[in-house]
Amino acid sequence: MSPVSRLLPLVLLLVLSACGQQEETSASPNTLRPVRYQKIGYAEQIASQTYSGLAQADQQSRLSFRVNGTIRSLAVKLGDRVRRGQLIATIDPSDYAIQAEQAKASEKGAEANLQSAETQLINARSNYQRIEKLYENNSVSLSDFEQAKSSFEGAQSSYDAALSQVTSAQTQSQSAQNQVSYTRMVAPFSGIITAVNVEVNELVASGNPIAELSSVSQPEVRVGIPENYISSIKKGQRAEIQFSVLDGQQFTGTVQEVSYAAGNSPTYPAIIRIDKPSPDIRPGMAATVAFRGQSKTERVLICPVKALGKDMTSTFVYLLQPGDGEGYVAKRRGVEVGELRDQGFVVRSGLEAGQLVATAGLKTILDGMEVKLME
Repeated sequence: MSPVSRLLPLVLLLVLSACGQQEETSASPNTLRPVRYQKIGYAEQIASQTYSGLAQADQQSRLSFRVNGTIRSLAVKLGDRVRRGQLIATIDPSDYAIQAEQAKASEKGAEANLQSAETQLINARSNYQRIEKLYENNSVSLSDFEQAKSSFEGAQSSYDAALSQVTSAQTQSQSAQNQVSYTRMVAPFSGIITAVNVEVNELVASGNPIAELSSVSQPEVRVGIPENYISSIKKGQRAEIQFSVLDGQQFTGTVQEVSYAAGNSPTYPAIIRIDKPSPDIRPGMAATVAFRGQSKTERVLICPVKALGKDMTSTFVYLLQPGDGEGYVAKRRGVEVGELRDQGFVVRSGLEAGQLVATAGLKTILDGMEVKLME
């Protein structure tokens, strides 16, 4: 037997074996990727009654001068306790004192003119009354009577003008004296200096904050209430307050103010006055507030947190829909979600109850990919 004849059966065997493997491979089904999933459903929960807030003083003031000038003295430092009426700072009053002296001199000059005009008016009135009686008895001529009357009227006009000048001069003098008094800044109420923004010899403009003063007698907490709960918050309502830095301490308070408008914020501000505050409470401390008598059960559609993906343009899920065979097709679906609850995010749009969503491996799933559910 030739060598070719001996190799032919072996070649045929290899060819048949390869064909068999190809048929077996083509006959095996495609492997589907298993994915974890969860069904979209409703949840009934009591709405959150706790809100975040910040402590603040019931009185806060940015102190500023009403006049321009150079700071001559600064009587307080950061953290100082001050009493109402206590001196905070002064501005150099020299220029304002000169203006006040000039205004006072003008006032005195106007008063002297008024006295002279008053004397002339008295004399002119007396002469007019005397001439008037003589004229009635035909003892003086008409021209003498008219001259006396004209003199009296002129004296009256001069007196009225002098009186007006005195009033104006007094107003200017008082204004100049006020300018001098404005060079002294005193505390409008008792409290603590929480900021000092200037130094001695610094030139300041009127209205620029020199220091900040906060009261310490009755601290408050300011919280932001979402629009769907603001109608349940009323003035006089009781609240429970906790501060994260004051472990174990519980406080109670009363709602003092509730805003009617949100302004530029998405929430409505409310002010809670603390009943028996601790001296450890300082403005700016973070607090949590729970309002008494506020309970609201809601039935909301919930999407699991793990089912949500996010890219530069949208928030999405992979919706699992039955395919042609036993598998499911993953369809990317944009959704809008709201606040976070215990079971997940509240669904605002994009999903319905009973739908299935993938909850794992979102980065490896492609839109339109066929998958199978992991039991």
